[in-house]
Amino acid sequence: MGVVVKWSLILAASVAALTVVINLTGMHTSPLAGGILAIGIAIILNVLTLFMALKATAPQNTYGGQLLNALMFGLVAGVLVFACSWILSTYIFPNTVSEMVAGFKEWIQQSGLPEDQVQAQMQAMDQMTATSQARNGAIGTLFTSLIAGAIIAIFQRRK
Repeated sequence: MGVVVKWSLILAASVAALTVVINLTGMHTSPLAGGILAIGIAIILNVLTLFMALKATAPQNTYGGQLLNALMFGLVAGVLVFACSWILSTYIFPNTVSEMVAGFKEWIQQSGLPEDQVQAQMQAMDQMTATSQARNGAIGTLFTSLIAGAIIAIFQRRK
């Protein structure tokens, strides 16, 4: 269990560092850089840290044990990612969500979508908060860990 917590902390710290870089560079206002690229990097970090955790626990675990480790990793890391994201978006970079929403709205307006779709997207953007963003990060961490863990555990387990 200590290995899982250790790698969960490493993932949360890595995602927090990524968030700081994205905010300091202003990339959070861009749907491509602050959205797709950031999520892609976060997924890669999640898979890499989970791989390291499962590699370390493989000698003493069967496939089922590794799946349980992946679940625990996803839960612990998800809670930590939520906390880091919420703290960063609420206290360290308090304008990040409003700046992100403004950048995304500008992009949506220039997208050439029909007006009704633009309005629907705008309404969805207005619902974005630091808490909802942090929750999405936690849920993404959990599901990525479960899916990747099921695959990684095939190869990283006691034989």
